[in-house]
Amino acid sequence: MHSSPLSFAVASLCLPTVFARFLGPLNPAPADLTSDDSWVRSKWENITSMLEDHLTGIAQDEALSILDNITFSLGLFSVHDPKAAGSLQYHHTGPDIKNSSFGVNKVDGNSIYRVASMTKVVTVYAGLLLLDPSDWHKPLTEIFPEISSLPKDDPVHHIQWDTITPFSLSSQISGIPANARPFDAGELATALYFSEDPIDPMTLGLPPLTLNSTGINVPCQDPNCSGVEYLEGIQAPTFPVFQSPGYANTNFILLGRVISKLTGLATNEEWFQKAVFGPLDMKSTSSLSPTKSPYAGYVVGGDPETFAFQGGITSSSGGIFTTTNDVAKLGISMLNSTLLSADHTRKWMKPNSFTASFDFALGMGWEIYRYTDKVTGHVTELYTKLGDAGNYASYLVVVPDYDFGFSVIVTSGIATAAERSGAAHLLADLISEAILPALRDQAAKETKRNYEGTYISVGQNTSALTLTYNQTAGSGFGLTITSLVNDGKNLLRFFQGTLGSNQLVLAPSTIDYKTKRRGFVATPVVPAGEYTGLFSKMFATNSDWLNNNGLTYGGQALGTFYFDIADDGGAVAALPAVLRGKSFKKSV
Repeated sequence: MHSSPLSFAVASLCLPTVFARFLGPLNPAPADLTSDDSWVRSKWENITSMLEDHLTGIAQDEALSILDNITFSLGLFSVHDPKAAGSLQYHHTGPDIKNSSFGVNKVDGNSIYRVASMTKVVTVYAGLLLLDPSDWHKPLTEIFPEISSLPKDDPVHHIQWDTITPFSLSSQISGIPANARPFDAGELATALYFSEDPIDPMTLGLPPLTLNSTGINVPCQDPNCSGVEYLEGIQAPTFPVFQSPGYANTNFILLGRVISKLTGLATNEEWFQKAVFGPLDMKSTSSLSPTKSPYAGYVVGGDPETFAFQGGITSSSGGIFTTTNDVAKLGISMLNSTLLSADHTRKWMKPNSFTASFDFALGMGWEIYRYTDKVTGHVTELYTKLGDAGNYASYLVVVPDYDFGFSVIVTSGIATAAERSGAAHLLADLISEAILPALRDQAAKETKRNYEGTYISVGQNTSALTLTYNQTAGSGFGLTITSLVNDGKNLLRFFQGTLGSNQLVLAPSTIDYKTKRRGFVATPVVPAGEYTGLFSKMFATNSDWLNNNGLTYGGQALGTFYFDIADDGGAVAALPAVLRGKSFKKSV
């Protein structure tokens, strides 16, 4: 355990007055999350100790009381530290699961939970692996010709199916309403007519309904109906396609039917297994409900019959059962481009639309949070998917800047829906607020160790490069060029004047895992200033984006530096691109 802050971490929590950094990592992703010297392990142990002390009654914390009736599993995972997925887990069994006659009575990394809408991002993953890229932009009327005759003369009352594509469905920007019968959780008629104490809607000012009323008698009557039958029952649009994002289970039920139609694989389970579960050896994961009581291996929250509901066509929206260990395999495969190529993975992990919140965007299946570091001011994007339905809630979170992710899965048959949802949010907050700064500090420590120092050109004492890791509040954080001399000439002074800053910080940009060569871009640190408005501020504070390493000498970018990396992660040589192959060896 660490007893003091990182020696070069900043004590002040004031945001530094520095802008103009490329979107992406400040440093190469950390390789050590699990050793006794890792900041990540230290912060993880702090979290789990706090949870354990509260849940065992040693030191109760009112802020954690929402967890008292919750069963939950937490797990971290990392591309570069294989031990993380197994050793950085925490599990707690709530009173109802502990005493249940069904399923497990103690949860661990192999316990099988429902994860609800976490399923949606797996559906997109499968689609990316199985469909042709052009399929994502085909109108649904081309995929399902049977719907071409549906009314479309009135875009206020009729969905324009010839404008909606699988891409718009997956990006939650189709304009389709959230739910459609018979799987409409928001249908008030069900609650009014069929509750234990039925209510006459006319007493509320609502008109009466009959079975032949629009929205009651729909073609799709059960989970095994066809995609066309389901589609025909969907009511008027909320928005035109591509106007505003809107959460919709409908999108992913239809996307599942699209994948089945275009692949010829009739059931969701077939293409889930072919694309994702089988190749990743996710043996405990399925979109099919368990069929035999007492549901050995499963975490049964609440009514067993409801737990074992067969979702049919709805399983592409929220039907997956999985474990903490299998979610780690899933997340690592995404970050490591195990199934999907690296360029397609980077394309997938990008926003497609924004909500009215500055720090929240949507991608293909992703809910994207923009986290601003309290010390560095740097923005890190978290690619996430929340699940929340019935007695279950979950989070999958992947952070490409750190090649890291985590999962939260909760259930309870005795807590309220608000308590269960609140518990999932609280646990995700605890992890992100503690572990993201720890990842920052661990990456900084490893970058300092691996890159800081002096690099000397072989046989030329008059040519040298010196790098220092900067950790001063109010300045640009990161690997800073403090000296660059070539043939006795102060080249750094020229770089600073040309790039427009006295501080040039190297940001990781490219990597070749075969040759172990990594590229960095020198980013000029620009202090904050006073601006007259939105446009002048953007121009002044986004210089990296605007300049884009565009200054060259002989066709080579001034800002590009290459490093040759040893097996232990340490740099052994530096090659400034403008020096056209001249190598500087790191001095011991």
